[in-house]
Amino acid sequence: MRVLITGASSAPGERVLNRLLEQAEYSEIWCGVNRRDVSVTHPKLRRLPLNLASSVSLETIPKPLDLVIHIAAVTHAVDEGTYREVNLQGTKRLAEQAQALGCRRFFYVSTRCAVAGNGAYGESKLAAEEALKKMTWDSLLILQPAELYGGGSREGLDKFVSLAARLHVVPLLWGNQNIQFAPLHLDDFVECVFRLIGSDAKGVKIVELCGPERLNGATLALRLARKYIAAPLPVWWPAATLLLKALGALGFHPATPDQISRLVGPKTASVSSEECRSSQMIRFPQNGMV
Repeated sequence: MRVLITGASSAPGERVLNRLLEQAEYSEIWCGVNRRDVSVTHPKLRRLPLNLASSVSLETIPKPLDLVIHIAAVTHAVDEGTYREVNLQGTKRLAEQAQALGCRRFFYVSTRCAVAGNGAYGESKLAAEEALKKMTWDSLLILQPAELYGGGSREGLDKFVSLAARLHVVPLLWGNQNIQFAPLHLDDFVECVFRLIGSDAKGVKIVELCGPERLNGATLALRLARKYIAAPLPVWWPAATLLLKALGALGFHPATPDQISRLVGPKTASVSSEECRSSQMIRFPQNGMV
């Protein structure tokens, strides 16, 4: 089976790529590479220069292309137009080029923030979902995961973990009841990806993937504080929002503009769809993240 994967330089993408390389049924794996190369080398692996922000060309890939696993996305951008250009237009260009190679199976990693009114990132992912659903596929799987941790990234929950582990402080967000997390370990994300790919699902299917618990900002901080012997730093969200907006107006961006709405905005779900619920492990126990 010939597969194209994007986003393999990210922690989730790299884990998925490594699993693909381990399995005999995937005989040729093309990996889209943009600014950061993947660290993996393997006889089955082929690298393909791929910039979703410009014209996309898959002409190097022989026909037929059997499956696309599309993980690449812009997740944090000061210029909100970048989300739409890459996450929507880039996805459409990729899908059209894949179909020209005979591909009829597409696996798209979206987000549970893909809701109207939930900031530029979430709306760009929602628009990409809608664009993909208008195309003809034998199988279109759309995965909407919650907040990932366990990849050692500098974003999201991993940033909270890093602060707690290295500096022994952790922000305790309070003052808005909509601040809710459903922490999802990266290993569980990968397991669900392969469960879905192997299911041979037909038509369009949207799958929610959340961690086994829902936590508010205070509970999250206290879990991490106990785990890493860290000091919770209370952050009153209304004041933090005003400060971030004021800094943004002055040209300083400690957080991208849409992160405010993304954190407190609506989510598609708080629990996993049935297909992936049984694959989750309890990796976020009461004594902290593991």
